[in-house]
Amino acid sequence: MPAPRATEAAIRRAIGAWKAAGLQIGKMEVTPEGKIILTAPVAEPEKEVPHSGPRQWRKTG
Repeated sequence: MPAPRATEAAIRRAIGAWKAAGLQIGKMEVTPEGKIILTAPVAEPEKEVPHSGPRQWRKTG
């Protein structure tokens, strides 16, 4: 018996359902077993700002 395949129609349904849920597609993978895997995009981590130490008190008056 041949391995199950992901058809174009199944892929279109999966993408449509994903978008209907309000999600963006970051990656799509179809495994040899026919499984369709969709993942959301990963946000880039914010770069750390170099910290030079505690800020000094400002003198007023």
